[in-house]
Amino acid sequence: MKSVLNNAIALVSNPVRYMTQNKDQRVSVNSLMINYVAVLALVPLVGRLIGDLLFESSNGRLGYAIGGSIVAYILDLIAVFVIGYVIWKLAPSFKTSTNQAQATMLAAFVFTPVFLIGILSIVPVLGYLSVLGLLYGLYIMYLGLPIMLGTPADKTVTYVIAILIVSIIILFIISLVISGFDASRLK
Repeated sequence: MKSVLNNAIALVSNPVRYMTQNKDQRVSVNSLMINYVAVLALVPLVGRLIGDLLFESSNGRLGYAIGGSIVAYILDLIAVFVIGYVIWKLAPSFKTSTNQAQATMLAAFVFTPVFLIGILSIVPVLGYLSVLGLLYGLYIMYLGLPIMLGTPADKTVTYVIAILIVSIIILFIISLVISGFDASRLK
């Protein structure tokens, strides 16, 4: 856990240097998801869980706090994987040559500041600051496409926009499926 946090802090402290140093690192998607993303996604899980238990447990919602934190954790993992997949599949359209592992690594880097700032969910109203982490993550994506994947400079902005649009659509469909599943269980 300590090395994952050290890498995450190094990334957000100086994204260009960190990505330049690690662009040739070869790691499988499974290893990346288990040894980096799943570990780092524990930060917001702990923040949400503690925040919900501190501020919501008096309302008798212990089960909701635990269940909601676990579901959010799983959705965080899915989001990283989906965005990595989108980056990978859109790459040829933007004169970028990559594989799924490199694309997923960049997606993990995009979510790193979101995960780190997620600890602020200890105070539920501060959890909304994760939007700032997401904005910084988009900046990391913008910097990382040319560094990590060799995207031409003139294609970077449109590639980022395309990734955002396709990812939002896919994640929206996933949320509809999940909410439909939940609604069907309530009947």
